[in-house]
Amino acid sequence: MGVGVGSGHMRAAQAVEEAMKIQAPGIGVQVLDGLDFGSRPYRRTYRSLYLFLARRFPRLLDILYRLTDSGPSGLSRILQWCDSLAFRRLTKMILSDPPDLILCTHFLPLEILAPLRLSGLLPSPIFGVVTDLHPHGIWLWPGIDRYITADEDGARTIARRLTDTVVAPLGIPISPSFSRGGDRHRLRKILGLPDRWTILLLAGGEGIGDLPAMMDSFRGFPGSITLVAIAGKNARLEARCRRLAQTLESPELIVRVRGFVPNMAEWMGASDVVVTKPGGLTLVEALGLGRPLILLPARGGQEEINRKWAIGLGAATGCEVPEGAGPLLAILFSQPGRLEAMAQAARLAGRPQAATTVAAEIARTLCTPFEDIGRTL
Repeated sequence: MGVGVGSGHMRAAQAVEEAMKIQAPGIGVQVLDGLDFGSRPYRRTYRSLYLFLARRFPRLLDILYRLTDSGPSGLSRILQWCDSLAFRRLTKMILSDPPDLILCTHFLPLEILAPLRLSGLLPSPIFGVVTDLHPHGIWLWPGIDRYITADEDGARTIARRLTDTVVAPLGIPISPSFSRGGDRHRLRKILGLPDRWTILLLAGGEGIGDLPAMMDSFRGFPGSITLVAIAGKNARLEARCRRLAQTLESPELIVRVRGFVPNMAEWMGASDVVVTKPGGLTLVEALGLGRPLILLPARGGQEEINRKWAIGLGAATGCEVPEGAGPLLAILFSQPGRLEAMAQAARLAGRPQAATTVAAEIARTLCTPFEDIGRTL
């Protein structure tokens, strides 16, 4: 169960579903958007408020993130009570027909279901998959049977705060399509792109950020390249990018603009470099394919931690303003050795099999025969 705010949480849930269908087809899997079970006013407010803050007031979002990182508190208990009222339909649905196991890739359903599990009303074990590098306090609730984190540091953070909870650093689940690597030449042919140096510009699933400024920074780029700009679900942003692309096109600079794409593994695989905001799922997807990253400034909260982590690995470098993307890539374009070192660091850090490993953990918990359990755990 994910929550459809941004796209990363749902992508992680769908990745586990995909891995389960491949590795353990005998287990029935259903992916739900937990927000669909909230009251109508709550759904509208939750989605719109987050996007409003992320686009207009990222510093305020960062302040709220830091203030609420202490774990369950008096304020969080009040919010939990309010959320439980707004999501009575979810509680009723789960309790009327409890599944064998519940896996949550967003903190909201964890917050609602944890008290039911703790009180014994809910017999289903609950797994919480933290989809960012840092397990923020809002994820952490007594009653969750198992947490899955991106790495050992995240596991230690949870273990210090919830001493009775099992934590497994299995990685953030990404679609198995990211584990199959990417033959750039073949994928460019499939996508109708010329077979030359390709830069992928991303604005996240919701289309947040100044994508036109990034595109315009490649005007006069010193080399023959293809620029692919993906605007996500933001139709206005996509339209602006398409208009700008008409003024940028030249024999040396080919520009392609897309909205939301379901085949991100192919677009990333066809690219040499990915320029993006530091969302957790996007980072681990790029690392899974071994693609070097240019990371824009964080828009508050968990993105700052994600950004520092990827840069610290050597798989990414920072770009402080959208207008700086083109000049920075021009420097890297002339330093192929540096780009290859970043790509190598990405390959070493990537955990493209995380979804399969999580699927194995689920199968083992349910005591279902699973061919790859011994190999993947």
